[in-house]
Parts: sequence; structure tokens; C-alpha cells
Amino acid sequence: MRRNLPKITTLQCFDAVAQHLSMTYAAQSLHMTQSAISKQIKALEQQLGRNLFYRQDGRLSLTPVGEQYASEVKVLLSRLADITDMVSVDGHVSGSFDLKVVTEPTIAMHWLVPRLREFGASYPDVKVHLHTDFLSVERNVRKCDAAILFGHGNWPGCEAEFLRYDNLVAVATRKVLGRRPAAKDLDGIIGLPFLHHNHPISSTGSWLKAAGKTDKQISQIEGGQFEHFSLLLEAVKHGLGVSVLPKYLVEKDIVEGNLALACELEHQIDGAYYLVYNSDRRDEYAISNFRKWLLTHKEPKIRFNQRPVELSS
Repeated sequence: MRRNLPKITTLQCFDAVAQHLSMTYAAQSLHMTQSAISKQIKALEQQLGRNLFYRQDGRLSLTPVGEQYASEVKVLLSRLADITDMVSVDGHVSGSFDLKVVTEPTIAMHWLVPRLREFGASYPDVKVHLHTDFLSVERNVRKCDAAILFGHGNWPGCEAEFLRYDNLVAVATRKVLGRRPAAKDLDGIIGLPFLHHNHPISSTGSWLKAAGKTDKQISQIEGGQFEHFSLLLEAVKHGLGVSVLPKYLVEKDIVEGNLALACELEHQIDGAYYLVYNSDRRDEYAISNFRKWLLTHKEPKIRFNQRPVELSS
């Protein structure tokens, strides 16, 4: 007797929604409309006679049955893809693989994007879709295929592989610095106009605290406040003052002479950038090859021990 099995398209829709926990992201990943995805999920639940998702306050989460079914469906679809590759001409199916990568806007623009041409040349069949909605992805990595996130490597249920630390340097234009060389310690930049990074993980705050300054003392240092690194960098490049920025962000400007080091010391903030992806998706073609390529660009995992000296009060 023929069993009433779900269609492959239906299972692919369910797999995408289970992965992203979002009808919108699932629709984007499959190049379908959100309403079409919703209809497929509703039809599958009716066929099974079970709810696969909890729906509360506009958010989705898998029911226990949904968790179990999602795990089995993922294995089934992966095995089906492998078998199809094996029996197809040349051992693979022609076409492309979509890969949604999420990270912070600044590291995307100044670190990842300049390297993506190299990845495209090595893996032309993987199409990278770069997004910067990293705050939502930090709460649920299933909303993307892979993410480059800053933290301590502890995203539950995910693989987190070290990429780089975030070393901070103090920079300014030569016009702001005048003829003075890079200071040996932070005392040498206190007389210059100072620009603050106004962010929960503040580069300037981290630098000054490592130098021994209290929150109260930092608040008493006058200067403009800039929320994003991109804005802070532009302010520094336009001669508004000296500030502390990630080294990767200013290296090119230093080499080209647009900026100069205001202080010789570097400071490494707590945490690092990690490549993060769901543990059960490690062997998927696009994720596996992106991971392999990206890890060739990681920095040595060596803690930078030099810290700024204490500032005079």
C-alpha cells in the first residue's frame, strides 16, 4: 500500500523554517513567498495531525515533536542530496548553493568583504549573501547559515571557531598630532581632543579602563560621542580628534598616510571574533567550504599581553 508521504518541497520548507525559526528568513533562503511557506507548514501539520511549532508573540519555536521531526528530516534531506550528487553526471548537481552569512557592519565592510573575491574564485558555486542583523542572530544562530560574532565562544548548540582577537590602537591625523611622534604611553595623548566610542562594548572605554581609569574619570574626559566604528573612523579621519579603534580597521589608512599612531601601545579587549554555525550543519557543502576557507585567514590564538600603562590623574 502506498504511504501518504509529504512532498519533498514541503519537507524542504519545514527544514528551512526549523532552521531559521522564521517564515521570512525561510522564504528568502528558498526564494519563495512567505505565504507559500506558511501554507506548506500548515498543510504538513494537518497531514501529521500534530503541531510542529509553538507560535507566541510573533515568534516561532519547535515543539518537542517538531524538534524530533526536524532532526530526522534534516538527515533525510542531506542523505537525499548526497545520493543525488553521487548518481548525477560528473558527481555533482550543476547549480549554486546559497550561503547566508551575518556579522557586524564594520567587520563586514573592512575585513570580510575585501576577502570575498578570493572565496568566490575558489568556490564559484557558493553564492554568499551578506547580512548585518547580527543582534537577532546572536540570540538565534539558526536565522543564518554562518555568522562571525564577537564574544567568548559560548553560543549554545553551536560550533564557535576562533578567528581573531580585537587589538585596539590610538590614531589621529597628522594635522591633529602635529610633529609629535607616537607617544610611549597614554599620558602623551591626554592633551589632544578625544573622541569617545559610545557603545556597550566601547573601544575607548576598554582602553581607558585598562589604563586604570574609573567610569567616573572616563565620563569627565571631554569629547564627542560616536556610536558606530564607521562614524568614529570618519570623525578621526576628518581631524576631529584622537580615538581608539580596532587595528584591522585603520591599518590601511596608516599605511597610506591618512592616519598615524598617536600611541605605541596596543590593547586587546576581552573576547574575540568567532565563526559560529549550528553544530548539526557542519558538513553541509556551503558551510563546510566557507569554514575551511575562512579559517585560513584566522590569526594565531595568542593573547596580546601588553596593556596601557596607568594614566596620570
